[in-house]
Amino acid sequence: MVNSLILPKHMKKLLSLVALGALLMACTKEPSLEEKLAGTWNLNDVAMSGSFDFAGQAISFTGQDSLIRPNNTLELVYVDGGTHTFTWNQDVRVVLNVMGQSMGDDIVDNSTGTWYAVDGGGVTADSLYMTSGGETIGFELLSFLETSMRIRNQVTEVDPTLGSTTVSTEYGFDKQ
Repeated sequence: MVNSLILPKHMKKLLSLVALGALLMACTKEPSLEEKLAGTWNLNDVAMSGSFDFAGQAISFTGQDSLIRPNNTLELVYVDGGTHTFTWNQDVRVVLNVMGQSMGDDIVDNSTGTWYAVDGGGVTADSLYMTSGGETIGFELLSFLETSMRIRNQVTEVDPTLGSTTVSTEYGFDKQ
């Protein structure tokens, strides 16, 4: 008889604790895309593709990193309620392949500025926008996990004399 009286008291306490835990979990705020992106990312891959006009013909090209030097990082600093900042250090040798010919080119860029992200909500791709020197560049997040991400940027430039050039560049990163 004593055991049957103790059991309901323990069950009530247990159910109360379970309900309290569920309530606390429901009140926990899911981090925003910007909060998840914040941190220091190590560049581990650069791939390019595109085309340009030459004498009225579209010429395609590809490029792949052949050397990623140390300290190639993208640091995204998140400021709650404020302006987010970034520092991107690139020092990469890329091998370009154009019409069966290969040539190396160094990409060296050290830029700082502000950034923000747009959550696509599962309908469109998530995006990352970085502004430096008055110019904003957008990147599509191709993949994003807690410890890795891959972003892509596509740029088209039109020159009245040379025609148009379109370049799509993908960057792969691992989080520090």
